[in-house]
Amino acid sequence: MIIKLSCKMIQPHGNELIDRQVSSERSAEFKDGFEDLITVTLDQNLLFDFANIARGVYSPLRGFMSRNDFLKVVNDLTLESGTAWPLPIILDIETDLADQMGPGDRIGLRGPDSTPVGIMNVDSVYRYNEEETCQNLFGTTDEEHPGVRTIQSKEPFLIGGPIKAFSDALPRNGSHDLTPRETRVLFKNLGWDTVVGFQTRNVPHRAHEYLQKSALEHVDGLLIQPKIGEKKSGDYRNNAILEGYESLIQNYYPTESVALSIFKSRMWYAGPREAVFDSIVRKNYGCTHFIIGRDHAGVGNYYGDFEAQELFDAMGNIGIEPLYYHYAFYCRKCDGIVSEKICPHSSDQHLEPSGTKLRDMLSDNESPPPELMRPEVTETVLTLDEIFVEE
Repeated sequence: MIIKLSCKMIQPHGNELIDRQVSSERSAEFKDGFEDLITVTLDQNLLFDFANIARGVYSPLRGFMSRNDFLKVVNDLTLESGTAWPLPIILDIETDLADQMGPGDRIGLRGPDSTPVGIMNVDSVYRYNEEETCQNLFGTTDEEHPGVRTIQSKEPFLIGGPIKAFSDALPRNGSHDLTPRETRVLFKNLGWDTVVGFQTRNVPHRAHEYLQKSALEHVDGLLIQPKIGEKKSGDYRNNAILEGYESLIQNYYPTESVALSIFKSRMWYAGPREAVFDSIVRKNYGCTHFIIGRDHAGVGNYYGDFEAQELFDAMGNIGIEPLYYHYAFYCRKCDGIVSEKICPHSSDQHLEPSGTKLRDMLSDNESPPPELMRPEVTETVLTLDEIFVEE
């Protein structure tokens, strides 16, 4: 199904907003023969990917990647069609299951609780080179890198092919769980022709606020979209991020110019590649611009601070305009959040919004300085029972 869009709305990636959800009647027909199919059970992360394919978040993908698409993405950052795409969307299976299926087969897909969620028409069953995949995706094969560990934990075979999702099988998570079709309607109703997207996995501090409001000066609307899914130990829990942003928006933003939604996906910690991926997703949601700051989706010291911006420049136009930002910090002399581009003062006047230090303070139930985190955000987060992901 292709959704026809207003000529004023930015086209989705590949120029089609994919919808792989089937009607209730059709779902019932597929379910009638479901128990006769070989089935694969999806974990929570794979269910997120399945739902994102079905709802068009991953347009132009119609299913999990076949071998040719997988190899092109890993090696060339494009699909086989030549469309830019930096991360593999893959379904892994154990050897016993791979031996039972081949191209042309129809298989059933179950959620983590074994509930039927859809079907796949298999067009590819294949192995992959784990070390080469990790090196190309993350620039390293170091097992300390969480993305490397994700690849290493996968089963030895991958299967690809178009999917169909049962209409009643894709769970929604509250009022912030919007599909690309819904955000596009929202933007149209709000009169936003230009929209900047902001990806986050953190509770907001004032440097984030500075970037968002600086970008909002140049567009009609701002979509703040935390990535909600599996994260490494020490990262913020989903409710801490969402409630922190709700407090910030309520107290410090023009609410008619801001929307808060969620993007349900694991973190890959793929740095530059993940920055491009995140921008393509926001393009599908209807954003015309995307904020790329320092060390986007980075971890440890695996990527340069502005390597993501360099990859965008190297790839050329992918249909969404990146907005580049460097360091932002509080300057005592300027008495506000500024960037190195506009602040003339020495570093001894600067308060850096170190993510590690802010986490340490909140973990110790301490309030960060109001120059770095809004007191309302701090108060909201510190009232939560749990703030961080644990081992």
